[in-house]
Amino acid sequence: MFLALRDLKFAKGRFLLMGLVVVLVAFLTTFLSGLSSGLIKNNISGLMALDATHLAFEFSDKPSYRNSMVERYMWEGWRDVPGVKTVEPLGHTMFNARMLDDTSLDDVVLWGFEPGSFIEPKLVDGEPLGRLENGVIVSDLLLDRGVQIGDTIVLDRVLTELEVIGTTAEYNIGHVPIIYAPMRIWQEATYGPPGGPPPGEKLPDILYDFASIAVMQVESGTGSETIVNADLDNETVTLSKDPEAYEASTGYKEEIMTVQMIQGFLIIISAIVISAFFTVWTIQRTKEIGLVKALGASNVYLLRDALGQVLCLLLIAVVIGSALGYWLGLRFEDSALSFMLEPNTVISNSLLIIVAGLVGCALSIRLITRVEPIIALGREQ
Repeated sequence: MFLALRDLKFAKGRFLLMGLVVVLVAFLTTFLSGLSSGLIKNNISGLMALDATHLAFEFSDKPSYRNSMVERYMWEGWRDVPGVKTVEPLGHTMFNARMLDDTSLDDVVLWGFEPGSFIEPKLVDGEPLGRLENGVIVSDLLLDRGVQIGDTIVLDRVLTELEVIGTTAEYNIGHVPIIYAPMRIWQEATYGPPGGPPPGEKLPDILYDFASIAVMQVESGTGSETIVNADLDNETVTLSKDPEAYEASTGYKEEIMTVQMIQGFLIIISAIVISAFFTVWTIQRTKEIGLVKALGASNVYLLRDALGQVLCLLLIAVVIGSALGYWLGLRFEDSALSFMLEPNTVISNSLLIIVAGLVGCALSIRLITRVEPIIALGREQ
């Protein structure tokens, strides 16, 4: 490392400039990881909160929450499958909603489930479902739109009135806030006539035999063959909660691919810039390399020395850049933006930048092996 440390001290201006580029790449990669994690959480936070292992959809090549419909015999059939601990139906429908004073709440997703089941979210304020027939629990995002406990929400088109009795954390699906309602209310709003049944009449019983998906808790030792056979028997397609069921949410895969592509380009750019820098640096040091070779230094020694030089540069720059990105990201987590930092992701991205930089450097400093001492010493600067 003698030559490496000497060069770092001698040409500190050049290496500081190169280090600044790596700092910016590490900073942007860390910040992007926080944005991507926040974007993902904003899309599927409702699914993430489900205490489930698998979700069963209506049989389809492309399962979707919007287009799935399961019947009572399907979710009840799953309850008899060995290894399945519990199964509950879940209804999923998107509505436009407003307050009684016609204040628009934009899009909301109505989730219907049996009160007291494991699907019910943890309350932040208010009371659980069950006391009021049309009582609902709302996502924290709707509080930002002016909804409070005691308010009445009206679902456009079907004119179903929902009374807010509780609030929960910010749970969304497809970036749309969730309203948690009793299953009967969801079934009536989704399949019943606008405004409910005519006075003195009731809706047919068959209306209450439908849901969107079946949410399950399956024992860890249950084999995939058991799941496949149960799907055939119950005419469903079952996905594991993470990540398959997440991918059924609108836009989830596209968002993941877009952010990963941007991060990948940043890392590739980092490798190219480092490779170009050390290529030029190696050419400028040709006479010095020739002199060291003439004194008996081997190619292995010089390559090791050069890699040690770039490793020092990358370690310092990446640590600084990632630390700055993490520090700033913590401030954004407390804001209204969809931002979430995951230490494991930050560490893995930092390691990728270091590895990419080393690969780019290795491709450039191979020129060292081609330097002939006699030619290098006779070459004019």
